[in-house]
Amino acid sequence: MREKRMIGGTPYRLYGVLPRPVALSFEVLLRERGIPVYLEDLTPEARPYAGVEPMGEQVYFWVPEAAFSEAEEILGHAGDAGA
Repeated sequence: MREKRMIGGTPYRLYGVLPRPVALSFEVLLRERGIPVYLEDLTPEARPYAGVEPMGEQVYFWVPEAAFSEAEEILGHAGDAGA
């Protein structure tokens, strides 16, 4: 399973496979803080990253490796909003 790749000359790390609506909301949260993300549709060509079959509207959610820990912290706190 490949969890890292270069996108535009920048090393990115796979955050996870997410439903598109969740990925889009996470994208807004991170971009507001200056962290770019890359969403990639689950296509047969892209399956090696997670080893899963495409299921509905899910996407691979990529974050720059240098900002991965910060993204985890931000997105982890996003789930705390209802608690």
